[in-house]
Amino acid sequence: MTSKSYRSDLLLLFLAIGIFFCVGLGARPYLTPSEARYIELPRQMLDTHDWLTPRINSVPYFEKPPLFYWMQASVMGLFGMGEFAGRFATALCSTLVCLTTYATARLLFSRTSGLLASAVLATSLLGYGLSRVATLDVPVSLFITLTLSCFLAGMHTGNRKFYLLMYAASALAMMTKGLIGIVVPGMVIGIWMALTHNWRLLKNVELAKGTLIFLLIAAPWHLLMARAHPDFLNFYFIHEHFNRYMTDEHKRSAPWWFFIAVTLAGLLPWVGLLPGALRRMSRKNPTQLFLLLWIALPLIFFSSSHSKLVPYIFPIFPPLAMLLGDKLALFWDKTKPVKSLRVDALLSVILWSAAIFAIECLPGMPGKLGQKISAVTMHIPMVALYPLILAVLWVAISIVRSSPKRLIISLMGLGITTGLTANYLTAALDTATIRPLADMLRPQLEAGDFVVAYGSYWQDLPVYLDRNITVAGWTGELTYGTEHYPETHHRMITTDEFWKRCADEIDHVYVFVREDTARTLPDPEECHLQPIATYGKTLLLQRIKP
Repeated sequence: MTSKSYRSDLLLLFLAIGIFFCVGLGARPYLTPSEARYIELPRQMLDTHDWLTPRINSVPYFEKPPLFYWMQASVMGLFGMGEFAGRFATALCSTLVCLTTYATARLLFSRTSGLLASAVLATSLLGYGLSRVATLDVPVSLFITLTLSCFLAGMHTGNRKFYLLMYAASALAMMTKGLIGIVVPGMVIGIWMALTHNWRLLKNVELAKGTLIFLLIAAPWHLLMARAHPDFLNFYFIHEHFNRYMTDEHKRSAPWWFFIAVTLAGLLPWVGLLPGALRRMSRKNPTQLFLLLWIALPLIFFSSSHSKLVPYIFPIFPPLAMLLGDKLALFWDKTKPVKSLRVDALLSVILWSAAIFAIECLPGMPGKLGQKISAVTMHIPMVALYPLILAVLWVAISIVRSSPKRLIISLMGLGITTGLTANYLTAALDTATIRPLADMLRPQLEAGDFVVAYGSYWQDLPVYLDRNITVAGWTGELTYGTEHYPETHHRMITTDEFWKRCADEIDHVYVFVREDTARTLPDPEECHLQPIATYGKTLLLQRIKP
């Protein structure tokens, strides 16, 4: 295991996985509301040159720290507001998660295990899917993975520099998504030490130096924000951390088994290997116990929360990929009979065949199930599924005729094909985006035009118009900023104020409104609104002067 092979592996993986993640990165509009939100925040920083206070549509927004916004703004400042640039930082972070997974699996198991672990993570449904979404959960997973991997590296090599890097990575995780950057690594490391009675490591982890490094990275922004905004710490820590975890205030509740289901689905096409990989692990082996805790404790922690979203569980995917990569290495190196691998691969063929059948056949069936599937898949032509069908057939043939290596490669091909197919199909299925209407309006907008989101707020509207807008009759997640900062009131107005301003406005007036809300709009003579375009369930109205 030479350092030359290590460097060449990292370079090869960086190029291969990075290119894979970047292909089609700009093929679809920003998802709303979450993805567009994380584009608007850096857009505001570039527009205002205020790198301290995060804002949405000029309204202060204190829910998360700014590290990811800074990363996004750096890329967008160079390459513009397009979807490729807006998602590039996430794709880069996803690539680095795969490289960290490779390095850690290689350290713990073997070079083959590391290479296969990185391939599993990159071609898994969730690993690939999150690489093309601007979200905090990918960079925070990167820094959590680096934190725990540096701990393992320090423990296995005896090099204390890894422990110092551990503190830096944890601080970066906190600067990305708050206390979770401390809670998850601290929980895993602390409980592992307790179970293994390995408290002597406390003498080696450079606690004093590490704490100083952590504070130098994480403290300045929090202190500056507390100085500039007196109520920031209360809102940020109490409301956005503890209330979000312990209450359903944000309306993101789900059953206790939600993340178990997400994990199993997100591991496709490799999920069939998971039971066998877990059975190989021993709690008596300290390293294997650490990986099991890395998987189980965050799963329990997030499942206990009252706020659940699919990407939250991504931090457990690197250790899962390490376990699966180590199991696959046994087949790759022919130290384990291929029969069980064929059984696991058969499960993937069955699941994918069922999915294709559901897309093409169930919409024609009566009942609620057929109607629900039809609503999602009615715009998917059969020809778009041909690459996926061919990939499934490749795996099926490999199960019967091929060597373990070729069967593993066919599963990688299935994961790659699934990801690319889904990436391009979702563009046709997304009717929530405001981009078609914004693209139509933007060329004719003038500086003084009055652009309004009425009764709702489209997170991607200021992004695609590249300007702040006025919001009438809605505050939502901007309630705190609107209530505490009076200077935002010219942007966040009541519906009554809108009608007054609409009548008095000298320049053009354009209003975005949902179809159901439009039916209840008044029609005053001094502010008569006429539809000029529609997309999905959203209308674009223009004032017609009397």
